[in-house]
Amino acid sequence: MLEKGKKFLNICLSTFLLLSIIFLFSVQNVKAEEETDTINPDEIQMSVDSLLTGISSKGFHPSKGNYLSIRAGVSFNTEQDLEGTAINVRLRILNKSGKYVYEKTYKNIGGTNFWGDPVTSFDHKTIRLDWNGKPSKGNEAGKKPTAYTSNGTYKVELFYYVEKDQICIKSVTKTKSFKVSSKAPSGSKGLAASTTIPEYTGVDTVDYMAEKMIQSAKIKLTMSQDEKVRRIYHWMTVNFKHKHADEFVKAKNYYDLTSTKAQKRIKNYKKKTLQNYQNGKLIFGGSSWSSFMAPYMQKRGGVCSDQAAIFVILCNHVGVDAGVCNGYYKNLDGTRAGHSWNYAIVDGKKYYYDVDVEIQNYSKGQGDYYWYKKTLKQAKKNHIFQ
Repeated sequence: MLEKGKKFLNICLSTFLLLSIIFLFSVQNVKAEEETDTINPDEIQMSVDSLLTGISSKGFHPSKGNYLSIRAGVSFNTEQDLEGTAINVRLRILNKSGKYVYEKTYKNIGGTNFWGDPVTSFDHKTIRLDWNGKPSKGNEAGKKPTAYTSNGTYKVELFYYVEKDQICIKSVTKTKSFKVSSKAPSGSKGLAASTTIPEYTGVDTVDYMAEKMIQSAKIKLTMSQDEKVRRIYHWMTVNFKHKHADEFVKAKNYYDLTSTKAQKRIKNYKKKTLQNYQNGKLIFGGSSWSSFMAPYMQKRGGVCSDQAAIFVILCNHVGVDAGVCNGYYKNLDGTRAGHSWNYAIVDGKKYYYDVDVEIQNYSKGQGDYYWYKKTLKQAKKNHIFQ
């Protein structure tokens, strides 16, 4: 009986020692995890690369059909795990007293990874705001959100920050002054008089070829938005071809991108572009598909989706907002086919353009500008929007 008691006591002691070791190991693990979760602000590289406003020389006149274009570029990099954090941008319009009349916050600007945590490295992320001149609700200045902002000197304040549990870990701030004046052009005339903000893709070869095309079309940044779009549309109509995959392989290369001389030219162009970006003369934007457009630009051809994507690249390159529309084209025989075309914002109004159909029919004797600058009602006669 005594022997059994000793054995039982030994088992209890062994179990206690084992549980104690497991507990100590768990505590050490928790401490290690807590230490790992600590974020060091000094190991975060974040910057506001540029802050631009599209405004006339006389200032911004808040009015129907007019808006102030605000564009900014930010970059971010860290090797730390940012689980549970958010990388945000807060844009404010401040009055002379420093109180904000307008505020907008952009959450998780770099996007999230597969696990839902912030992407920890990105360059030249573009922030966009087209402000109509009206205060936001609950603004510090106590202004009515239904009335336009009064004359005076204001500042665009960009507050770029990393937060965790609603606590700011690190931030960068940049401001830019501008004037609100009732003497400045209003409405669509105000937009037409505003400073152009070119938007490049950030893909060296694509931007380089876009620049060559713009030069060939004899487009200048000082031209009106309508004239820029008109020249892009006409140049693509005359110089691009509708080509499917079998034709595309054999097509001519119009731009040298691979020779030593070409590589040097592209390198110099990239250097100049980065300088202009840092000096606030342009922003980087473009979609994730921009890099795929290089071969279609080089061969000046493709199908409707390719032509539409290139039309956007060229318009943005000269400071005109444009985008792609997807849906169906109604043929004369009653059939319909999957199709892509474009819209562009000209002097504050949205118009529609179908450069690919123009390209396909131009050589057949159809007049130039046939599918140029259509209203939504006109575009819907031959296009089904999705």
